[in-house]
Amino acid sequence: MRTKDLLDHLQKERQKFKNVEKNATERLRKAPEGTIYINKHNNGVQFYHRKDQEKKPGVYLPAKEKEIAHALIQKKYDQHVASAAGKQVAALDRFIQKYDPDCLKRIYETASDFRKEIIIPEELPDRIYAEKWQNMPFEPKEIGEEVPEQYSDKGERVRSKSEVMIADALAQAGIPYRYECPLHLGNVLLHPDFTILRLSDRSQLYWEHLGRMDDSGYVIKNLRRIRIYEQNGIMPGIKLIVTMETGVQPINQSIIKQMIRTYCI
Repeated sequence: MRTKDLLDHLQKERQKFKNVEKNATERLRKAPEGTIYINKHNNGVQFYHRKDQEKKPGVYLPAKEKEIAHALIQKKYDQHVASAAGKQVAALDRFIQKYDPDCLKRIYETASDFRKEIIIPEELPDRIYAEKWQNMPFEPKEIGEEVPEQYSDKGERVRSKSEVMIADALAQAGIPYRYECPLHLGNVLLHPDFTILRLSDRSQLYWEHLGRMDDSGYVIKNLRRIRIYEQNGIMPGIKLIVTMETGVQPINQSIIKQMIRTYCI
């Protein structure tokens, strides 16, 4: 799980328990004074209303006053709920405050250059990890002469203006990527448009941009391509990003940046 996702989840859990504690406390303010004593017997149960911590059974509550009995039973429950929820809020506060997912990376990062040459790090800092990943050699898919020349700001040749937009947006966001890096899925060789390193959990994502969705033959071909990803556990919306456009409905920077914020960071 990404650190961001984990912290978001913990904050949501904290807020959930905080709301539970607040609601239970509010109900307790409106609850009747005292406690309930329940006497079980063969014919059912009898309710007694205890006040001021008295040890005696208390005042008998006839059937017509069952609402008071039920309110006192709810009160006891709400006391336990408020206490338990408050403890969870405190526990989550302590954890969130002390949680430091980058502590191992910093130990290596702050070591001297001499020590770094000797140390086998438990976890590399993101910058070094990304550099190693980015510099791994690969053989990209050949771009034929018939394809118009399009270049990203990095000077990297891609196949379309839309892919220029995606490449530039990834670079501007500091997201490491490889263009058309080979991917072997069983007996099938694919070249995803973009292979992306998500540093928050160091997982690889794949981005396919389908740029001719108004071409039925192209659509059928690429649906087969998406199915190959799915059959190999690379599911759209999780590890596979899919963007689409037609001649009259082109992709734009806003969509690309939203995809990057949602999936790549």
